[in-house]
Amino acid sequence: MVARGDLGIEIPPAQVFIAQKMMITKCNLAGKPVICATQMLESMTYNPRPTRAEVSDVGNAVLDGADCVMLSGETAKGNYPKESVGMMHDACLLAEVAIPYVNAFNELRSLAPRPVPTTETCAMAAVSASLEQNAGAILCLTTSGNTARLIAKYRPVCPIIMVTRNATASRYSHLYRGVWPFHYDEQKPDFKQVPWQEDVDKRLKWGIAHAIKLGVLNKGEAVVCVQGWRGGLGHTNTLRMVPAEDDLGLDPHA
Repeated sequence: MVARGDLGIEIPPAQVFIAQKMMITKCNLAGKPVICATQMLESMTYNPRPTRAEVSDVGNAVLDGADCVMLSGETAKGNYPKESVGMMHDACLLAEVAIPYVNAFNELRSLAPRPVPTTETCAMAAVSASLEQNAGAILCLTTSGNTARLIAKYRPVCPIIMVTRNATASRYSHLYRGVWPFHYDEQKPDFKQVPWQEDVDKRLKWGIAHAIKLGVLNKGEAVVCVQGWRGGLGHTNTLRMVPAEDDLGLDPHA
């Protein structure tokens, strides 16, 4: 967390903005979620409208690469909590449109230490495929949320749909930029009786259906699917391109 109030005590106030950009950049390179906080819309604690400088501060934090921006006193004790959240939401949406996603992806990819681990390589490939295909979403099946984190690190233009059986992972993955975590609460089947790929396809269909229902994805759009060859941690190694259809574009009679 980049807490500018505490930073302003430890270092000269004139250096806080440099420290903010430096820490956010380091977190982006490491693939760690970073929160920018303190006095984002401070004047809205007692006023219905913020200063223009505060709105610019929110937008610039997003452009710097922050995964999250946080309100504190504005919503905890302020007179206009709903308006504060709405203003921050609007500023973030407009800032996200201005992000040079392709340049960010190319730079992050070039700075990744080699050799790149298999899961991170799949994350890079998924983002690259989504750019080439103009995909509506990237859908990943994950146990710990690590795959979703790595995809988010490379800043895809489209949303990341994360399907997991891990309720804890589905909660903390809200911190990752662009991730929509869906908790799949159906019990894991016995893979001695049910083929692994059958369970995978079932989760993909479920994730696509929920994304369409929530308006995250439009029916018929291309979806980049990231999955593993088996269950558990660290087995992500497969990409699939499927349409956002009930049958994943598969011919049941083939």
